[in-house]
Amino acid sequence: MKLNNRGFLLVETLIVSLFIMAIFAMLYTNMFPLVGEYQKYKNYDSVEATYIAHWARKLALRGLDSSSFTSARSTGYLDITNCSLYNKSGKEDTFSWCQLYEKTNNVTKIYLTPYSVSTFKTTVKNSSSYQRPLKEYVKYMPTYKNNTSKSSYYRVIVEYERHGEYHYGTIEVKK
Repeated sequence: MKLNNRGFLLVETLIVSLFIMAIFAMLYTNMFPLVGEYQKYKNYDSVEATYIAHWARKLALRGLDSSSFTSARSTGYLDITNCSLYNKSGKEDTFSWCQLYEKTNNVTKIYLTPYSVSTFKTTVKNSSSYQRPLKEYVKYMPTYKNNTSKSSYYRVIVEYERHGEYHYGTIEVKK
């Protein structure tokens, strides 16, 4: 006597299909926000941004005097975009090097902050004179305040423009 198993095959196929659809639904709901976060933060701390920040660090170390670092520590940050600040005696012509650096990389702003950027974050957040992309980047940045061993360190934050979008990068500076 032959058994008829056609109904069992249909039920089994439906159960497996529902199981696979549930897995895809879970993957979609968990991956979709990650894609959105990537789109939001793709302009922050990329390899290119870190490279540009590296050269801004070199510029700050070669051209800024100690009073600039002291000022950045006391006020919480210092806007070092102006190339006339880079006139440290005994070094090569950092003024023209600064102008070439800013022009080549489309740098719009360079900030020098203490290693802990909490004061800078508060200033940018509460001021209306900063653009929205910078405010979003500063909100994204960690404060670095728990690392007390880096009291002689600073941070350079660079803003540059590519294809109509602002990009940001940061790197530490040991003075």
